[in-house]
Amino acid sequence: MSVKLRSKKKRDGSESLYLDIYYKGTRKTEFLGLYITKNDPERKNKKELAEKKRSQKELEIFANSNNLPNFSNGKEDFLKYYETKFPDVHHNFVRNLIKQFAKNKLVNDTLSFNKIDEKFCEELKEWLIVSKYKNNSVWVLLNRLKTVLNLAVREKIIPFNPAKNIRVKKEETERVFLTFDELKKLNETECKNDILKKSFLFSCFTGLRLSDIRELTWGQIREGKIYFRQKKTKGVEYLPLSNQALRILGDIKKKDEDINDQNVFDFSLLYSHTLGDKLRKWATAAKVNKEITFHSSRHTFATLSLQYGVDLFEVSKLLGHKSIAQTQIYAKIVNEQLNEAVNKLPNL
Repeated sequence: MSVKLRSKKKRDGSESLYLDIYYKGTRKTEFLGLYITKNDPERKNKKELAEKKRSQKELEIFANSNNLPNFSNGKEDFLKYYETKFPDVHHNFVRNLIKQFAKNKLVNDTLSFNKIDEKFCEELKEWLIVSKYKNNSVWVLLNRLKTVLNLAVREKIIPFNPAKNIRVKKEETERVFLTFDELKKLNETECKNDILKKSFLFSCFTGLRLSDIRELTWGQIREGKIYFRQKKTKGVEYLPLSNQALRILGDIKKKDEDINDQNVFDFSLLYSHTLGDKLRKWATAAKVNKEITFHSSRHTFATLSLQYGVDLFEVSKLLGHKSIAQTQIYAKIVNEQLNEAVNKLPNL
């Protein structure tokens, strides 16, 4: 067996890249649809892509010829696999988008893994952009797809992740945070959902992500600290609780004092897609003129901590950041605030 990358000269001087495949005494040619023109600035990228396709074909033939027991040879239904492995609401949204994009490729409402190649993933990215999704949203959506495909690689459903090299440039977005005065206004204003109010304020004084707030149980709170495994980073953390955070917990009535695995915040009647709208209505009622999301609470914790003298490294640890660079953006925000304050001083 051999799979070699070759090129064929065309009349216009360009080269057409193809695979020369020899298997079981038979030789065949498979053109890749990749063309390299004279002085082509994309020559290197096209060659790299062609080499990836060559490796993919080689792995495919090897898997077939050796009847590898763990490989589905790409025939397994990707959508069913996705639904089984990642049933949560966020992945459900991505899966439905993929189903909508690939509607012409579906067979009996199924989408086999062998139809999801690098071209499919690149076209999905372009479709999302054309569909008016912002760069950062596309980045998040594709990362969720990559997570599913990485698992399929580990479980030997597919030999490699076809979305691995699909890139979207993430844009720096404005981090919406609340000042202490704005927090006081929210605290003094009634919110139609008391759990949402308490959980949001608790996050403002702990920096916990929404995913970690949802999973927080009373058994994780011991001796004025929270012990937890971050849902996003999977790192085990402990978080000392401020007096304000402990006060918020004290206002929550436990259903059963003896059940440690009982959730602190009952999100059973709160849905992710409505949280932002509920928060903004609450903010409007409190006369806080900001487009807040639940993640604004995490930004608020970071900026307040720095404003009140907590060391940047300590803030980074409290937020569970793997790199101090992730935290430095908040220091930049605080510095800009200081500059604005100084510029308001009167001239002589």
